[in-house]
Amino acid sequence: MGKEMDRRRFLKGASLSALGLAGAGLLSSCSAQSETGGEALTYEQTIAWNGEYDVVVVGFGGAGAVAAKTAAEEGASVLLVEKAAKGDEGGNTRFCSQMFAYGNGDEEATLAYYRALGGDMPLDEDVLQAYATGIAHLCDTYSEAYGLDQNEFVIFPYPAEYPEFEGSDKVSMAKLSNDEGAYMWQTQYNAVVALADKIDVWYESPAQRLLQDPQSKTVVGVCVKRGGEDLNIRARNGVILTCGGFENSPTMVKDYLGMGKYAPLGTINNTGDGIRMAMEAGADLWHMHSVETMHVFGGLCYMVEEGQRSQQVAYDSGFMAGSVVLVGTDGYRYLREDELPRHGHMYQNGVWMTVRHPERSFLVYDQTQADAVEAAGKVPEVELAKAVSATTLAELAQTIGAKEDALAQTIADFNKAAAEGHDPAFQRSAESMRAFDQGPYYALELMPDILNTQGGPRRNANAEVVDAQGTPIPHLYAAGECGGVASNMYQGGGNMADNMIFGQIAGRNAASVKDELPSYQAAKVESSIEFTLGKESDL
Repeated sequence: MGKEMDRRRFLKGASLSALGLAGAGLLSSCSAQSETGGEALTYEQTIAWNGEYDVVVVGFGGAGAVAAKTAAEEGASVLLVEKAAKGDEGGNTRFCSQMFAYGNGDEEATLAYYRALGGDMPLDEDVLQAYATGIAHLCDTYSEAYGLDQNEFVIFPYPAEYPEFEGSDKVSMAKLSNDEGAYMWQTQYNAVVALADKIDVWYESPAQRLLQDPQSKTVVGVCVKRGGEDLNIRARNGVILTCGGFENSPTMVKDYLGMGKYAPLGTINNTGDGIRMAMEAGADLWHMHSVETMHVFGGLCYMVEEGQRSQQVAYDSGFMAGSVVLVGTDGYRYLREDELPRHGHMYQNGVWMTVRHPERSFLVYDQTQADAVEAAGKVPEVELAKAVSATTLAELAQTIGAKEDALAQTIADFNKAAAEGHDPAFQRSAESMRAFDQGPYYALELMPDILNTQGGPRRNANAEVVDAQGTPIPHLYAAGECGGVASNMYQGGGNMADNMIFGQIAGRNAASVKDELPSYQAAKVESSIEFTLGKESDL
């Protein structure tokens, strides 16, 4: 009764202007509208703020550290919020190889190479130009930004990941130091600590939503949950989303990548928060299908409990050659087992594609192979203990839920291919095949891993997040894996390059002083209700 009376009073009485209505919907419980009485106010003046900075950076990984440092050096006061506890920050930068892509000063070759990586999913040209130019000079940029000696940098001589592409001979992988551990991350982290007088860091303080002027679409702040309380933090000049991808959002992984069971290789904190917030603010998304995995079998790891970081299968595990095949639950092979994938991409039908794994995958092998794997000593005993065994293939098929006739045919076809030195199904090399013996037989279940996702809010060359029409959403920026720039094929070190390049761009642009917001008359308006339920219908 009370709710209905409130509804009637709302309909009969006064409603807020379009500003108030839209604002209430956008800001939800994280904002408080003031009574305006018709006074001309900017939207910021209708929110009860709990804090105020020039720039708010969401996510304390590599991109966030670079963006916060850059904004602070531009003279901005910065709040850097992170959902993880202190000591667990760093995102995927903390777990990566600490290497970044480097174009050896050749802008033209780097541009050609990264254009080729886009394939049939090309980047916007202005973004591509900014990215390639940054990669070409990234050693200089790191040296200048962090006061590092380039003589201590390590530039690896091995070829780019796609050596057949134009410009690949000029693209290398580089590290800031030969020191063990997360040296790159520590360098970025220490730079933030050195600017503690200009940068506040809040741990265990996840961003909830962006606070946005519903008419101008300007992002004016962030609602942050800290100590169990929702706090409205004003960002005078800009908000930068650097909170990673969505590899730990099971719903988003299913929706965009079509994967059920999987395990992450990096941080477990990337749950798509920045993507969700950007979408609520009207952002367009790009290349949400783009995902990177590790190399073995197109990106498979040992079985782990959901929500745990995964453990890779080593190249020299003893599984890469011999009497071993990879099958799905139907009992058939579905990829070339000896091929070295490129961050999970394998050559299929004339192009490099991300492997689509079935719901369950099994390495099937014989006793000879089991002995070889054990002798190699690269597979932890706890993992080998997960393998199931059977004296016959029919029994093994029953145990793993595969079709008996299909698995039998798969092994017969493989044995024939091994004898003839030709694999007509997947062109596996002759030297990698050995016919199966008479058993016993084994099956070890593996699951897909995810190194990181690339999709997220679309950005332009200024690191501005844009809407579906390509129009920048005022005061909103993104860098790093929150909408990473790798749209199709991926070059190792590209995400660490993105962190530095677009972290700096976002930090500079977010720190710049912006024009005042437009003011509105937030007065009450009388309503004249003519249509209610049952009054008029076209049914």
